[in-house]
Amino acid sequence: MKLLKRTWASVDLDALTHNYRAITAHIPRNCKFLGVMKADAYGHGAVPVSHALVELGAAYLAVSNLEEAVQLRRGGIRAPILILGYTPPLYAENMIYLDLTQEIHSLEYARELNDALGGTNFILNTHLKLDTGMTRIGFTAYGPEAALEEMVEAANLPHLHVEGAFMHFCVADSRDPADEAFTRLQYRRFTQALDYLASRGVRPEIRHCCNSGATLLYPEYAMDMVRPGVMTYGVYPSEDTRDVLELKPMLSLCTTVSQIRQIPAGVDVSYGRTYTTPSDRKLAVLSIGYADGLLRSLSGRAQFLLRGKLIPVVGRICMDMCMVDVTDVPDVQVGDEVTIIGEERPCDILARQLGTISYEVLCGISKRIPRISLQNGKPTEILQYIV
Repeated sequence: MKLLKRTWASVDLDALTHNYRAITAHIPRNCKFLGVMKADAYGHGAVPVSHALVELGAAYLAVSNLEEAVQLRRGGIRAPILILGYTPPLYAENMIYLDLTQEIHSLEYARELNDALGGTNFILNTHLKLDTGMTRIGFTAYGPEAALEEMVEAANLPHLHVEGAFMHFCVADSRDPADEAFTRLQYRRFTQALDYLASRGVRPEIRHCCNSGATLLYPEYAMDMVRPGVMTYGVYPSEDTRDVLELKPMLSLCTTVSQIRQIPAGVDVSYGRTYTTPSDRKLAVLSIGYADGLLRSLSGRAQFLLRGKLIPVVGRICMDMCMVDVTDVPDVQVGDEVTIIGEERPCDILARQLGTISYEVLCGISKRIPRISLQNGKPTEILQYIV
């Protein structure tokens, strides 16, 4: 089936190339690049983006869970893949068959994985996850020596190989002095824990801690590998990081005008009658709604781009459609392309209107939206999840 041009996302692989080269030029020369593919590559399409990153030279990929790893393997990705979240020990052998690397966040979990492989000759590749202040999953990397000894014990289990060790910063994208101090504290806790492990004979080959914020503001913390997430896709993790590198957004989201109507003054529009036309208005119905990822909470707040002009959403956004005021666009026609996210309307704008972050906007784009990969301005692949 050919692409149905109702609503679609375009993914610019040339922008990915630009961002990859900018990031790798910013970090130490021999530092590895890990491409973060979780959440369907932040809504961009995990399989085509993974192929492109591996071709560019990415040494590692990362996903959130086993299902995402399976998706990449089925898509022909052969690069090393790190699972950043919990996988039930029941699937330990599956991870070995798929040549996956699993994070280990506690001694109890390490023992469960080791026991699941008991009676076999299998050894699961792992990375120790250290908690240095994020207070999410991870071995406590600060405090009593007994907590550090748990990592040593996990590393010595017979069915586990500790290839790496990593942590996650929580405010590395902030230049607030208190946040900078906490970032330095997290890094110090990480290096001190690594020193302790080394004193006990545990020396992970790959040490990594830099997310997007740290990669931008603290490249000296890169160690053996960086894990830039949203910045790989051309989105800055915070306002404090915008002046470091020039990044190019990869994704644009467009929809089409499906109907144009002349509506007289005093007419209610959409569910709940939250909007009433103040005068005679020309309204257009767009083929996008909250089931596509255009959140209902943007009702009456968002503006989109049509023929070079901003058009406001009026009334409540519906599941599959929304209404916009096109009175000031006299030449509008059915079938016209409307930009929801694009070069002139970056996803940061929608994020601010929602009181959230760009990550959530990108990850929320529905799977019924096809992703069109572009290279040199031409389509190379159409990723359609439904048909």
